[in-house]
Amino acid sequence: MRIEQNESLSNQIVLAIRSSRNLAALFLGFVLAGVLCSAQQIPSMGSTPTPRSSSSAGGASIPRSGGSSGASSSNMTDQMSVGALTDSPIFPGETVHILVFDAPDFSLVTQVSDGGDVAVPMAGAVHVAGLNSATAGQAIAEKLQSMDLVTSPHVTVTVDTQAMGITILGEVRNPGIYQPSGKQLLSDVLAMAGGLSDNTGRVIEISNVSNPDKRVDLPWDPTMHNTANYDTQLHPGDHVLVRPCGIAYVGGNVGRPGAYSLCGSRVTTLSQIVDLAGGVQRFNSNSHTYLIRTKEDGTRVVIQVNIDKILKAKAADLPIQEDDVVYVTASALKLVAQEAVGWAISITGPLIYVYRP
Repeated sequence: MRIEQNESLSNQIVLAIRSSRNLAALFLGFVLAGVLCSAQQIPSMGSTPTPRSSSSAGGASIPRSGGSSGASSSNMTDQMSVGALTDSPIFPGETVHILVFDAPDFSLVTQVSDGGDVAVPMAGAVHVAGLNSATAGQAIAEKLQSMDLVTSPHVTVTVDTQAMGITILGEVRNPGIYQPSGKQLLSDVLAMAGGLSDNTGRVIEISNVSNPDKRVDLPWDPTMHNTANYDTQLHPGDHVLVRPCGIAYVGGNVGRPGAYSLCGSRVTTLSQIVDLAGGVQRFNSNSHTYLIRTKEDGTRVVIQVNIDKILKAKAADLPIQEDDVVYVTASALKLVAQEAVGWAISITGPLIYVYRP
């Protein structure tokens, strides 16, 4: 009886061992299947290497050709396509886009230095200020070829016209910073600023952030009779200051002494400004009217004129400039004579009234 029980127990143990072997084999099969799947995925992962980058001058990282993914290549193309070709000179401070075809290691977006240079990776500084897009691209291409960095390079240089605006200040209705597109003419930019105010003078000052000490005084006619300077071309970074109207001063023996604007006409003459001041009063000294003019160095020049001859068109009518002072002198002798006549009249009346023949 015990023998039969032992045989039955041994059979159960054998079955259990066989079952455990089957389970182990099954587990081992799952493990091997996972290893095979991993081995099949390794080549596809290795086909896309990690993009490498090289540092350009200025610290910007630029993907190397042939090693970037499709998304990186698309971003690079989008970045380099910004900007526009220009026939105007490139100025310091402008942002330029340099694209070297088939050699993206040398392509970059950078700002022109104060000295007018751009730093091209591995090629060093290239002077582009004063050049347009075509000549700047040619200069960079020659530098790359001379250093045996690129064979027959094709370089395109564009300028980011939105990077720097044009500042409009002074006698305009809406002063501010404007970023016009396309060709930037003075008249167009002034129109963008809302037009000129009623106190606009005859000089517009233009300077650029690259050389703020160099200023150009542009003659301007607010009456719009002379439009010779309306199409003056502006550049990114320009500062435009519309100066206020000039003032001249009239004093002495006139009806309304004071300060008067010179913007009423293209040229304001001595007779016109005296007329604005109410005209010459009685008993003036005809040959003792003085025009006091201040020079650029601060010195003053006194010009003596005969106002009577000017008013009668017997002498040249002098043009009045900004900050001129006109003084019409009264005649002391005429005033004394007038006072004497007045005194005589004042005492003659009572004498006539008292006298009886």
